[in-house]
This record gives sequence, C-alpha cells and structure tokens, in this order.
Amino acid sequence: MKLMNQAVHYAIQSLLYFAQEPGKVVSARTLSVALKMHRPFLRKVLQILGTHKILKPLKGQNGGFVLNVNPNKLPILKVVHIFGVRLNLVDCIFQRRFCAQATSCTLRKSLMRIEGTLRNELRKVTLATLRKNMHSV
Repeated sequence: MKLMNQAVHYAIQSLLYFAQEPGKVVSARTLSVALKMHRPFLRKVLQILGTHKILKPLKGQNGGFVLNVNPNKLPILKVVHIFGVRLNLVDCIFQRRFCAQATSCTLRKSLMRIEGTLRNELRKVTLATLRKNMHSV
C-alpha cells in the first residue's frame, strides 16, 4: 500500500496553497515557482483537479485556477482516490488467483479491520485540517 505518489503530493501541496487565499486565481507558472514543482506535470495535476471540480480553470490572459470547494468539505482521501491510489493492505501473493484460505485467513481478517480503520480516519482529514496543522507545527 502506498498512500502518496507524485501526483497526490503535487495535488495536496497545490490545494494547500489555494486554500491560503480562497478565491484567488493562481496560474500554473506562479504555483510551480512558489512550490518548486515541475510545471508540465503540475499543469496536468491541476487539470485533473479541474475535471473533478475541485479547482475551477479560468482561461485568458489573467487565467489560472481557483479553489472550487470548501476546504472543510474536501477529504484528502478523495484527492488520493482521484489519482488512482487505492488503500489495499490485503493483497494476496497470487493476486490474480483465488486464494483457498481467503475466508479463513486470520491475517487477512486483521488486515481488513486495520484497512477499514485507516480509511475511516483518512475520511476525517480534510484540506482545512491539513492547513490548520501546517500552522500549528
């Protein structure tokens, strides 16, 4: 299980930047300089966030992106899922085959319980929570 990949990292850092000044239009260029991120990849991440209505893209000379959601209502788990990261602690060795012990495996049952707890806790972490934690560190 891997919770973060580069796209998730770029997305969360960018969203935290947008959350500092909700309503402010920020270009990919400004964001890439401020966060020291590779602009072409960042632009793709921002476009994906736009497709999912988390950011609103604005075209034109003064265009860019603006935060389109309430930071209190954006669970970070949603951002993680948008970029294809799945929280799967329970992956058998023979992933493509049915495991005969799947129903009786005690390790699997424990891992599924832990996975459920992790998901529930991550649902509680919002963009606003992360932003608040940034300022209290």
